[in-house]
Amino acid sequence: MKDYVPKAQAAIKAAGGKFLAAGGKTTTIEGEPPKSRVVIQQWDSLEKVQAYRDSTAFKDLLPLRNKLAKFRSFVVEGVPL
Repeated sequence: MKDYVPKAQAAIKAAGGKFLAAGGKTTTIEGEPPKSRVVIQQWDSLEKVQAYRDSTAFKDLLPLRNKLAKFRSFVVEGVPL
């Protein structure tokens, strides 16, 4: 992960993503616990997330990413409060 994380963080930030939480202790309140590591990102829109995942920067990181772990990703569209 030490080779992947800094590159991924830089690519995400360059594409407009912001990190709200990464790693740290995760406490399950209800349901199945997350696997081992949870990262929460904030994006301005679903389109920006999709553009990042379609980008050369993301695709260049995929071989390294896929060697390290099986990732699960979700997008939750929030309602402004």
